[in-house]
Amino acid sequence: MTLPITYIPKRVSILGAARSGCAAAQFLDRQEIPVFISDISPAEKLEAVLARNHCGHLPYEAGGHTDRVLDADVIVLSPGVASDLPLLVEARRRGIAVWSEIELAFRFTRGKYLAVTGSSGKSTTVSLLGSIMEASRKPYVVAGNIGLPLISVAPALSEDSFVVAEISSFQLENIDLFRPHVAMVINLLKNHLDRYESEQAYYDAKKTIAKNLTKKDYLVLNSGDARLCRWAGEFEGKTNIVFFGNREVEADCVWHDGRVAHARFGGRLETLFDVKTMKIHGRHNYENACAAAAAAKAAGVANESIAAGVASFGGLEHRLEYVGEVRGIRYFNDSKSTTAESIVCAISAFDDNVFLIAGGRDKGCDFSIVKGPIAHHVKGICLIGEAADRIQQEWSGHAPITRVASLSEALASVTEKASRGDVVVFSPGCSSFDMFKNFEHRGEVFKQLVRELVH
Repeated sequence: MTLPITYIPKRVSILGAARSGCAAAQFLDRQEIPVFISDISPAEKLEAVLARNHCGHLPYEAGGHTDRVLDADVIVLSPGVASDLPLLVEARRRGIAVWSEIELAFRFTRGKYLAVTGSSGKSTTVSLLGSIMEASRKPYVVAGNIGLPLISVAPALSEDSFVVAEISSFQLENIDLFRPHVAMVINLLKNHLDRYESEQAYYDAKKTIAKNLTKKDYLVLNSGDARLCRWAGEFEGKTNIVFFGNREVEADCVWHDGRVAHARFGGRLETLFDVKTMKIHGRHNYENACAAAAAAKAAGVANESIAAGVASFGGLEHRLEYVGEVRGIRYFNDSKSTTAESIVCAISAFDDNVFLIAGGRDKGCDFSIVKGPIAHHVKGICLIGEAADRIQQEWSGHAPITRVASLSEALASVTEKASRGDVVVFSPGCSSFDMFKNFEHRGEVFKQLVRELVH
């Protein structure tokens, strides 16, 4: 059900009391809008979460979702809650609007959204874009799936501000009027098949980021992604399309040639920055920088600010993060890696001296695409987690493979095999939820294990 952009809910139910759900509850409570929270956690655990997030005074139900949720005119859904729950089907049948937290935030925001989605590279691209906005001295925030809920910060911004937002497919499933000024899709890769019934369903969720764009807005797409190039044709005449990548195309675009990043907007050719000035390495990061630059150009940022922002960005924690060195062996934490493609990027950033630790909960990724890069870059592999069986079947014969039960055993195994000049890369390519709370927890455990080796 579509409600006008000016609509103020009278009663809101929130499904899921995780980070974004609690942030939405806090915001609505400050607006004096009645809120009801529903979560599947046991009562004792939920009460602790609500108290910690200053929501302990709000009415709630624990242990599952009941029809009490339907006593509302809007339901706000946390990303971890499936959109096809029977209760939500009934809500839509009754004409109750079902919104994601980003839809709620958008309706209460005056600033312009620069929204980024895709299967891999989102957080780095969003952070690069944030660094560019910082260099431009324009008012902005970086929020969304990268960690800070949009509803916590976006409503306080002025009209001349920008919201640099990382958006997941889960968050896009329940948008209505959400319309970013710049919408970017970095890539469409096989992912999250533990949630979606097909690859196409996952791709379609990603593509909804652009459904409300107009000729005043911009759609930034990867010129190296065949699906996105075909999809661009659907939006010709509806919005402004900008490409990014490692090659020039016959359209407005930002691209690199391995040395320099160039831009062409409105037929005008410009040089933006030298990739040697970047603190983060790898051709995939050159493309991420081109993507961020394309969004910044569309938002009206000066070339000097783009170059300064790209040069000052030092990388993100858990994204091919250097951890330490032992006996001439360097260790890198790439725990944010949750796709096969991210493994390719990680190992391709080095020569032929990589010992790879991979594995975790299987999300249905296509691990066959890693076989070629393994042959060129990897000396040995150690697998952990639930996906180890399937990964081993795919990679067998391309590099020596060892199977162990824990991350600590994996680190010990590869350290024993590696020699001076080699690198150990922890790039799981899988979800963390079989063994860890989240990818941050997984990465912290890895770093602590390396620190123990160092000392």
